[in-house]
Amino acid sequence: MCLDLYGQVYVETDMRAYMNPTRMEVIRMATEKLVRKAQSLCPSCQLPGFDVVALQEGLPCSLCHTPTHSILYLVKGCTHCGHFQYDYFPKQQQTAGPETCPRCNP
Repeated sequence: MCLDLYGQVYVETDMRAYMNPTRMEVIRMATEKLVRKAQSLCPSCQLPGFDVVALQEGLPCSLCHTPTHSILYLVKGCTHCGHFQYDYFPKQQQTAGPETCPRCNP
């Protein structure tokens, strides 16, 4: 009917968050992350927001021990008092697989 009246029709996706399940999921995940950050208190000043401020690559390769691009540790910090600490990540993993190594798998 619209095509008969106007000669053309333009259709687009409704991207409003409440109409888009994909956007609703992203908003849900962002909200959960924000709540976790608000609940994370700085060990020094006890203010909320103590969270990851940097990542350090360099987890050694399990085959040749060359540093890889895999995460060696996280740096968590407080934007209020400047306190920071290193959090080795992932805790159970001491080496990276050779498939992630720039020397074993160039």
